[in-house]
Amino acid sequence: MRHVMLDLYGCNPDLLADEAHLRRVLDEYPARIGMEKVSPVELRDIKTSNPLDDGYSGFVIIATSHVSLHAWPPYRMINIDIFSCNEFDEAEVITFACDMFETNDIEVQSVKRATRSPRPSSQLVSKVFV
Repeated sequence: MRHVMLDLYGCNPDLLADEAHLRRVLDEYPARIGMEKVSPVELRDIKTSNPLDDGYSGFVIIATSHVSLHAWPPYRMINIDIFSCNEFDEAEVITFACDMFETNDIEVQSVKRATRSPRPSSQLVSKVFV
């Protein structure tokens, strides 16, 4: 199991504020990393008491976990998390994010999770229906 967390800075604010673009990113990410999408994209326009903190939060469930994002156009920043029980190409995760938000200013954290899980690492997770 791997959890990759991306913090992208200096992003194109027009892309961060474009709901269709954010939906497209969430919709395309699973296939880009060899995962199966099992839910529609969920995206919310978040309004707070401080307009500088307004932004978007969204996710898509994949057969092996999820892809999520939190975008703040006023700060030109987005956070993207990809968590999966199966391995995926971390370099592709990073390249896709940088390309989609027109930045190379990125911090990456990659965490191996459930290191004591009894589940064999080669076992594929079956599709879950809600």
